[in-house]
This record gives sequence, C-alpha cells and structure tokens, in this order.
Amino acid sequence: MNTDTLTEPSVPPLMAAQRRQRIIDFLQRHGAVTTGQLEQALGASLSTLRRDLDALAAEGVVDRTHGGALLRQQASVYSTFEPATEAAAELSPREKAAIGHAAAQLLVPHQSVIFDSGTTVLEAARAAVKRSIPLTAVTNDLAIAQVLGQSSLIQVHVLGGVLRPGSPTVIGQPLIEQAASLRAELLFMGTHAVTQSVMSETSADVAAVKRALMRAANHRCLLVDASKFRPRAFMQVGLLQDIEDVITDRGLPAAEEEHLRQLPLRLTVVNP
Repeated sequence: MNTDTLTEPSVPPLMAAQRRQRIIDFLQRHGAVTTGQLEQALGASLSTLRRDLDALAAEGVVDRTHGGALLRQQASVYSTFEPATEAAAELSPREKAAIGHAAAQLLVPHQSVIFDSGTTVLEAARAAVKRSIPLTAVTNDLAIAQVLGQSSLIQVHVLGGVLRPGSPTVIGQPLIEQAASLRAELLFMGTHAVTQSVMSETSADVAAVKRALMRAANHRCLLVDASKFRPRAFMQVGLLQDIEDVITDRGLPAAEEEHLRQLPLRLTVVNP
C-alpha cells in the first residue's frame, strides 16, 4: 500500500514514484546525500523524504545512513567516488555560502591566506572579495583564483602543477614542492569526508596536496558542511587534532558536535 496516497490524498499516486526516481537520479550524480540536501533540491518535506528513502532501502536500491542514504551499488566503492565539480556545487548551497561567509570574517587586512580547492572554499573566496580588504592569497584551484582576481586588493598566487581531469584543481609533485617553500598565516581547506577525527579524500594525489598545504600554514581552518560527516574515503589527509578551526552548519549530527567540542579546536556552527 502506498502510504503517501494515504497521508497526502491530494497528490497523484505517481508523484511518489516520480519523486523517488529523482532521488535515485540525484544519488547517481552525488553518490551520497542527506535528507536536508534532498529537501533543498526537491522541495519535499523531511518526513516525506525519510519515507521515500526508507522505501528505497526496503527495495534494496539504497543503503540508509545517519540522516541520508547511499546508492546500494555505490556503497562498496564510496571511498573512491567523487561527484563532478558541477554536481558538487548542487550540494548544500545555502550551507556552503553561510560557512564561506563565516570563514571570511576571520580574515584580517594584509594577511597571507591559502585557499584550498573545493566548492565550500570557493564560497569563502567569494566572501573574501566582498570584504574588500588587502590580502595575499595562494591557491591550487583555478576557479578560486578567478574569483579572488576580481578584487584589485588581493594579490593572487596560483600554485603550478597538473590540472586534475574534470576539475579546476591543480595537483602533483611540483605543487607539493612549491608549497614546501610557503609559510602562510591561514589556510582555508575542505575535505571529502570527516569520520570521527579523520579527514579523508577519494584521491591519493588530492590528499597529498592537502597535507602539503596544511604544513604550509600556521593556522588551519576546515570548512565542511554537515553532509561531510560521513563514512571515510580512500586516503587519509590528517586528523582534526591538526586543525585549529572547524566551521560547519546546524545540520551537524549531535554526536558529531559533541565529539568536536571535546577536541582542542574552535567549532563554529552557522545557521544558513
């Protein structure tokens, strides 16, 4: 029996099937999603989406996670799966913008700042430009470099290396060697997954670059929306004990927040 037609009699019976197909399509692009992300993307209520995910799990299509789901066939390869840059930009746009705004408030004039690659750090770059303060910026992300270059007050240095296929991210040994000569005051960084105290990435090359950037900064600030608190990816980047600041959003699970508050770092939870 279709519970959606019982609780939502004004909705045609096919609507539930159509909505669930859109959830599957969304999962095929992203690999994993939270109910909050689906709420933004589909405009359905959280209770409806939870019923949809439960139904898809009962059919063997998805595996339920805390607050979301993975495609069943994706679960075994999740540690190396990463959505395309365009798809990643669809995830949690309000949360990422709020996190980026909070990050930009940490900046002080004439500071040297490394902007790691990623869509959340991109929002921090946009917010930094809006602040209209002089900065020396270093990045390995061509999209972030273009955004920062819109400000005449920001001197932008782009680290050289190999362009990652399908991405604006520059990686490679030449970049790691350049990073070794840097000493910046602040790093804004992202990561694919946070699992307990471990930050991880789907790519060994990306993880190596992030580790090099962490070594090049005096103060490290991790920018991650709540959906990033999920199963560990393929390659470890570092531990949260190596981070001084974490900025995330109110979707952070209570258990994760409690764990973070026990660590020697400053936690900022934004309200999109």
